[in-house]
Amino acid sequence: MSKSVWNIIIILLGVILMKKSKRRVMPIRGTDKWGSGAFGASRGSRPHLGVDLVVEPGEYIYAPFDMKIERISYPYSNSPYMGLAFSTNNSGHLYDGRIWYFNPLPSVIGTSVTKGEVIGVAQDLTNKYPGITNHVHLQLQGSNLNGHDYIVYKNRIYLDPTKLI
Repeated sequence: MSKSVWNIIIILLGVILMKKSKRRVMPIRGTDKWGSGAFGASRGSRPHLGVDLVVEPGEYIYAPFDMKIERISYPYSNSPYMGLAFSTNNSGHLYDGRIWYFNPLPSVIGTSVTKGEVIGVAQDLTNKYPGITNHVHLQLQGSNLNGHDYIVYKNRIYLDPTKLI
């Protein structure tokens, strides 16, 4: 089965199985056997380039801020895990980002969404990482460093997104 057919099946299953949640604020994942979800936490030879926000599998995922959804994005090749690539404008500064580990709603791809709008359904990470706290990963890149904690990794600037949420 082709990757695109597999992705459509995963998205449709996620939409069918989604459970509604009124929780709009998601805490940052603490430390579990797989590490910490904090910005800059150690990932062996590299830093964690975003933050992990705690969710339950099947829970609605809401846009953390106004954003333009560019496309589906994958954290790993050959994996059922996915999310979205997006851009956002905050106070005149443009940022590019990724949010992973959820099944995006097909209707949001290529559109602009507002903060709090449902954009998908959380996936279950425990199949790949037994014992991990389920979460979505949110990362931002940009050049406006005013008021942001940031990491330079492989000549790219990654910003702590928590100040924009």
